[in-house]
Amino acid sequence: MNLTIDIGNTRTKVAAFDGDEFVAEEKFEHDCAAQVARLIHHYRPERLAWCSVGADDADLMREIERAGCPVLHVTGETPAPVKVAYRTPATLGADRLAAVVGAVTLVPQTDLMVIDAGTCITYDFVDAAGLYVGGNISPGVEMRLEALHARTARLPRIDVDGGEVPDLGYDTDTAIRAGVVRGIGYELQGCIRHHQKRFPNLKIFLTGGDRYAFSDALRRNILTDSHLVARGLNRLLKGGH
Repeated sequence: MNLTIDIGNTRTKVAAFDGDEFVAEEKFEHDCAAQVARLIHHYRPERLAWCSVGADDADLMREIERAGCPVLHVTGETPAPVKVAYRTPATLGADRLAAVVGAVTLVPQTDLMVIDAGTCITYDFVDAAGLYVGGNISPGVEMRLEALHARTARLPRIDVDGGEVPDLGYDTDTAIRAGVVRGIGYELQGCIRHHQKRFPNLKIFLTGGDRYAFSDALRRNILTDSHLVARGLNRLLKGGH
């Protein structure tokens, strides 16, 4: 059994794999060190891979070090089954690399764009020859909502869940919610269309905690997998080939 740990800005995600087969995943926002210790004790993994873009957590690091098995710390410079053309691999988010590796593992020898919609929205491109060219980073839903509230005098901090998202807002709450949620949807669709013009056979993976509506024409090329980073971390345990 392999275990993967993805430490994000908002949540820590722990996934178990039996070889290449996904078994289970749990997500935590609090008491992460204790939860990770519990899962390590439960699964007793033969190998473990982890990456982090979140704040340092000494207690969590200590539990990972105590795993009792070989541990791989994945960074943007970890040998991978893709060639990284990013000019500053030391600053490349390990979750971005892992997501690309996960996508290539599932759909090899294909032009791929991986969109990870979480705290930030990342867009990463790898071509059919396995060259990771790079990508973009954009604010996610909660970050945009917080910025509208924090950087203005009177706009409220609203909750995106459970409220209406009309085409045009009819009060301040719906104007903010529709502006953010629909604006991100337009951003995603514009990005996809732009790259599809250059790469007609482009396939898109959508992962992360947030989902957005797409037209039927775009949806045909969109694959969803909420475990893409975990799959990539598990694949990296095999080495860079």
